Amino acid sequence: METSTALAGATEQVVSEAVAALERRDQAPGRAASPEERRRDVRDLLKLVLRCVQEGRAEPITKACERMAAGRFAAGADIVEAQEIFNVLEEVLWRHVIAIFAEEQRIEVLGLVNAIVGAGKDAFAQTYVAVASGRGDRPGQQLTAATGGDGEADAGDLPFAADDFAGAPVRTEVLGQVGVIILDDRRKRNAISARLAHGVVAALGGLRAQGMRAVVLRAAAGTNVWSSGHDIDELPRGRRDPLGYNDHIEGLLRAVRTFPAPVIAMVHGTVWGGALDLVLSCDLVTADETASFAITAANLGLPYNTTGLLHFIGRLPINLIKEMFFTAVPLDAQQAREWMVVNHLVRSAELEAFTFELAATMATKSPMAMAVIKEQLRVLTDYQPIAAQVYERLQGLRREAYDSRDYLEGLTAFAEKRPPVFRGT
Repeated sequence: METSTALAGATEQVVSEAVAALERRDQAPGRAASPEERRRDVRDLLKLVLRCVQEGRAEPITKACERMAAGRFAAGADIVEAQEIFNVLEEVLWRHVIAIFAEEQRIEVLGLVNAIVGAGKDAFAQTYVAVASGRGDRPGQQLTAATGGDGEADAGDLPFAADDFAGAPVRTEVLGQVGVIILDDRRKRNAISARLAHGVVAALGGLRAQGMRAVVLRAAAGTNVWSSGHDIDELPRGRRDPLGYNDHIEGLLRAVRTFPAPVIAMVHGTVWGGALDLVLSCDLVTADETASFAITAANLGLPYNTTGLLHFIGRLPINLIKEMFFTAVPLDAQQAREWMVVNHLVRSAELEAFTFELAATMATKSPMAMAVIKEQLRVLTDYQPIAAQVYERLQGLRREAYDSRDYLEGLTAFAEKRPPVFRGT
């Protein structure tokens, strides 16, 4: 059976599952999309994917997604839900590919689906940010400029923006072949909210589409907190895994770890909680004397997930991991250098110049070689065999913790700005 025909036979089920998944997530702030609108959007995107599968090329989805992004911005729609539609549809399609195709064909089809959906997502992100960067113009004027006035976007006429849209928690710059992603949500001290996480993921997609050979992830100049960690206001209040696979911070970490070029975390200021996982998910870390690093899950009664712990095990000695998790006491910059949390510790006045010189050096190397080496290292460090019953036991223990009174006490105490009183129940 032809690949596109086999997938088309599952259209209604794929659409229904994707819409249901979007309803469960419901993380985008201010979103007003109805189930009917979601169903239409998912169906339209799935049609494009199937067309690309049938034709064996990605152009139909990239061109359509460029027009879609410009239209979404002109209508005042947020980028977050659109990015979620891509993510959810890809996950659902993967499940159906595994169920439909024999093992010898499965890998080929999964790779094809991943490439097509990724191309569409990259095109959407790049175009949305490009159109949104025209500050001071009305959205309609920006749309006309981006599409050449006839509604047909040309990828060659859509340069990646030097800045993201106004008020966004993430900004971008391009310096030669080095992309820069700037965390700039000062009001929330760069807490990793769904909006900030999706903004970084979208920025990575746009930089990837531009062929950037290295990326620097940094906080905005003049801030003393690199990131305050997971946005506590968005953590579920029990009865749901706070760090599940589909959580926005987990998607952000995967995007950084799978980005096909080096990502350097440039740290000026303090790094807290889940932001340390983000820093360690980058390929290298540069920092100055103001930097400090703390993992604060125990302060909240938050049972860290197994995947996150594996990230730490891949970077740090087990005794240091235990001390950091059990005490939540920050490592200062010098300690972080001694324990190799950071690759290079330099003076604050030299941090930017040093980091960008390092990134520019990497950008002169073979992008194909770097991409495959990074992926090999990720696979070798990420995948550790574990028996199914052991994994289920660990998940059961975590479930007891996030369903406990202690977890709720940790969140409540944080909101009330008081020390938590944990009772072990």
